Amino acid sequence: MKNYTSVLLLFFLMTSASLLAQINFEKGYFITENGQKTECYIKNEDWINTPSKFEYKLTQNGETKILRIPNLKTVVIENAFKFEKHTVPFDNSDRDVSNLKFDRTPDYEDTTLLLNVLLEGKVDLYAYRDQDKKAFYFKKENGTLEPLIYNVYTNENRDILYNKRYQQQLLTEFPCTGITERKVIRVDYKKGDLLSFFKDYSECKGETAVQFSKPKKGTFHIKVFAGAYNTSATTDLGISAFFAKGVDTEATWSPTFGAEFEYIFPFNKNKWSAFIAANYSSYEGEGEFLDLSVRRNFKLEYSAIQIPIGARHYMFLNDTSKLFLSGAVVFDILLDAKGSGNVTIEKDDFGANAGLALGLGYSYDKYSIEARYLPGRNLLDNGSLSRSELKQFSITIGYTIF
Repeated sequence: MKNYTSVLLLFFLMTSASLLAQINFEKGYFITENGQKTECYIKNEDWINTPSKFEYKLTQNGETKILRIPNLKTVVIENAFKFEKHTVPFDNSDRDVSNLKFDRTPDYEDTTLLLNVLLEGKVDLYAYRDQDKKAFYFKKENGTLEPLIYNVYTNENRDILYNKRYQQQLLTEFPCTGITERKVIRVDYKKGDLLSFFKDYSECKGETAVQFSKPKKGTFHIKVFAGAYNTSATTDLGISAFFAKGVDTEATWSPTFGAEFEYIFPFNKNKWSAFIAANYSSYEGEGEFLDLSVRRNFKLEYSAIQIPIGARHYMFLNDTSKLFLSGAVVFDILLDAKGSGNVTIEKDDFGANAGLALGLGYSYDKYSIEARYLPGRNLLDNGSLSRSELKQFSITIGYTIF
């Protein structure tokens, strides 16, 4: 299989997979600026940043429409999210480390933002996030939205400093049994800590807070897999073979097996994961080359434990099946290797060079199948006069045991 053909085929399969992925719309409603409420189905993308628009349908099989922020007042999916548009003080100063300002006081300007309603209770908690900027607001009963004051700034020594005025706000604005200075100091300016604080405060005041989004946790999986590698190699023997170069050794199939550890991230509808695996890989192939018009033989043998470390993106087709794309950096732990025949390469000449891997797969319940392409990578030590590029294509079947 030629490199260009393989890459184009993989690109075609990846593009086709993206087009086949199912888009889920969930029942909800939105209220426009003029107070009109519309029951509909809203695309829930489980955003990390505050969205700039929403896609919705009036019926599950209806036409997809766009709801933009200027026309929006409130948008809700029960047990998933609630967004409201408000005009609030917002610090829009540059957060880039090289451009931090010297003043610890935020540069607040009244800005109209779409805020994520995190909690409604004795006190309501709101959040806004856009790339490297985040802001949290609170509203007491029958009150107005106020910012929890936080700012990153610098000094003449270019130290990175933090204005944590919000901790003083928590201590003075929300007095209650159990809310102490020691407890408040441990509250970081992040969603989880602030949610926990305001839920505790509501309970302290005898009220149960309503959290719109369900608590999200990542999941951990262990998978075992087995399959086969199709492997070939091109070895540049350099001056060791009197200018003979580019010996192609035959493509052969060999077994592979291993285990994978995967962590599914708790955002974007569990579509992203990170993984690390260990699997056995081996190759044995022969080739011929001409040396001063004499036909010579060369044999390459190689075995290693491969360690792919990478990321995976899932595209759900339904509740039990999904397509996925993966990319990884692959490291080899050498077990044995040699080049033999009319030219020899000693095991000590082989090095632990890294390579890349691209994969496409399908998962049904606990079972999965994946095709993975590993472009040519040099097996020999960088100081060697020779070079041996190994190219691999694998098909594996996996079973998730945990």
